[in-house]
Amino acid sequence: MNGEGQVYTADAINPLDVDSTLMAKMIFAEDAGGGPQAWIAVGNAALNRLKSGRYGKSLSQVIKGMSSAIQTKSPQWQKADNLEFNDFEQRVFNKIKDVTDGLVSGKIPDTIKGATHFENLNRFPLPYWAKDMDAVARVGRHTYFREKPRLDTKKGE
Repeated sequence: MNGEGQVYTADAINPLDVDSTLMAKMIFAEDAGGGPQAWIAVGNAALNRLKSGRYGKSLSQVIKGMSSAIQTKSPQWQKADNLEFNDFEQRVFNKIKDVTDGLVSGKIPDTIKGATHFENLNRFPLPYWAKDMDAVARVGRHTYFREKPRLDTKKGE
């Protein structure tokens, strides 16, 4: 309470909204033109990485580590990170944000069969990391990869 008998209430920070906004920025930078199914797939790759526990302890760490657009500070990432959009881009970003809200809240299911990686194989060669993975989905321009199951070499245990 302040000296005048009023109670101050702090604004709550919603970590899901923070994660959703970062994910929306990353998706805008990676595949803004892909449309809702592509946006869902890219977001699912980030969530699948988080669930695996091998790519970061928070969604923010996972996203920052997985996105080449973020790592190279691409023009699309800079635009998204600074929220400097023209009217059309702002409408697209708002739609992406609606998708990411659904993803981080768990309302949108995994559409890429547990994949943790993706690449546009029409533009880039098969990445080095894909040799130990199976291609499990194709959505828009991207092919999605999941780690191959590990064979148990200790028989009888």
